[in-house]
Amino acid sequence: MSSDIEAIRRLVEPVTRVAGFEGFVVATSDGLPLLSSIADKELEEKVAALTAVLSEVGNRASTELGKGEAEWITVNAPDGSGIIYIKLGDLGYMAVLFSKDTRLGVLLYTLREIKKKIAESKPA
Repeated sequence: MSSDIEAIRRLVEPVTRVAGFEGFVVATSDGLPLLSSIADKELEEKVAALTAVLSEVGNRASTELGKGEAEWITVNAPDGSGIIYIKLGDLGYMAVLFSKDTRLGVLLYTLREIKKKIAESKPA
């Protein structure tokens, strides 16, 4: 299991190089943290739990409106900072906390690349 976590860590590591990146949590669909760059364990658990809730609500809203499953869900604070949630296939979800100075296009591109690499790394 630890080799799987290390493989995932290597795949998600590029997000840490995006300007304005503040932290990430990879969590199961039921909100348990698998991997995180957040040192504060209480915050890590809170982000993981909220990832499950907000991703479920966002996907439900998107599906109910006939748009299909959401590719990503963004929560923005008044100061321009926020969190992006993205589904990583069967693995679960990834939440990325970002600052107001983040170039969101670069962040979203990086997350799409991570999602693609995780899908490709899945055993056949």
